[in-house]
Amino acid sequence: MPDYQPPDARSLLETEQAIREAVYTPIAELSAIAWVTPEPVSFAERRQGRQLILRPGQKWSEAAFDCAWFHFTGTVPAARTGKEIVLLIDLNGEGCVVDQEGRPVLGLTSVSSGFSREYGEPGKRVVPFRPAAAGGEPVDLWVEAGANDLFGVRRGNGTLQQAAIAIRNPRLWALQYDFSVLHELMRHLLEQSPRKARLAEALRRAAASLREFTEAEAAAARAILAPELAMRGESPSLTVWATGHAHMDLAWLWPIRETIRKCGRTFATVLQLMERYPDYVFGASQPQQYQWVKQRYPELYQQVKRRVAEGRW
Repeated sequence: MPDYQPPDARSLLETEQAIREAVYTPIAELSAIAWVTPEPVSFAERRQGRQLILRPGQKWSEAAFDCAWFHFTGTVPAARTGKEIVLLIDLNGEGCVVDQEGRPVLGLTSVSSGFSREYGEPGKRVVPFRPAAAGGEPVDLWVEAGANDLFGVRRGNGTLQQAAIAIRNPRLWALQYDFSVLHELMRHLLEQSPRKARLAEALRRAAASLREFTEAEAAAARAILAPELAMRGESPSLTVWATGHAHMDLAWLWPIRETIRKCGRTFATVLQLMERYPDYVFGASQPQQYQWVKQRYPELYQQVKRRVAEGRW
């Protein structure tokens, strides 16, 4: 549980971070074996290369753009019946969760990425597992990894940072978005704005309600913030539409083979988001990416075509 300090001694930014840290509660470690190679190998050849048995904090890569296949195994503790269970995996690089046939399912990104925090946290470490666990479920997960970050610069030196089974608290998960959206809005308003003062007061009151970061406290904090989230501005003169988009440089300070794999990671992640959020719409505008995905990930390409036909891609 994050250390508590009274809200007058802790900034709203620190509160936001504390909420984020409280969303997931690790309950068991995952066992991790990696097979490391200098270049990518296929799923069928995944057990080639230098084999390492790893614990969090141990290195798996010595050089930028090293590749590896990770095998994560474990068991959901029996006492966690009914809880939402996720897997937390941070490779200190990029990864792609695959299915039992080696097809891309979900992209992962290092939490310690050099990506600017101005527009949110860059790390993608959460793998959905069970919305309501029975307890005792086995975990058997393969991840294709690259010792990558933006422009080939890494923070953490190719270390397995985290591999855990965790509970996700849905009320705290929702609270982190409520809090961060209003906090960001407040920061962008003019200092003399009455709305800014109103938001600051609501955020401070919500922060003051958080001591143990329990579900009940999260519900109380959300109730405090709800009126601010419900407010609307004056009648608009414009309608603005925002569409999800991924721009990936095709060859910029990383190997082209890594761009191809990144297309697979990105498209797989988007397709999963479309399953979870029926209103989600996405766009990718670089034709070469589609050609690579068609050649390297044909099943993924067919899923993209279906979403295009639906008008969602």
